[in-house]
Amino acid sequence: MQPAIVESSKNIDEKVLPSIAIHISFEILLSTIEQLPQQQQWQLYQSLGTKLATMSAEAKAISRLPDEEDPTKWITVIEEDEEIDEQSLNIWLEKEGYPQVNV
Repeated sequence: MQPAIVESSKNIDEKVLPSIAIHISFEILLSTIEQLPQQQQWQLYQSLGTKLATMSAEAKAISRLPDEEDPTKWITVIEEDEEIDEQSLNIWLEKEGYPQVNV
């Protein structure tokens, strides 16, 4: 009887369904995943890895490479041997919420 329910649910417009929030603790989720057969664990890993890899620091850095020559896209660009105004930098850091460091 369950396959008929699954088949009929494929025809439902998901926009009309109410959103459902499920709260599961990490420990329960991890335990459930660890109990899956190895093949299903691997499928889950591949699926999540594909979705999460685009958010990695490496992926973001690679996506910025086309803008490498545009100095307006890089706030850390400074010329070689250029002096750094440490006082202005410290003032900016404090405005951004970083604690003052006394060296």
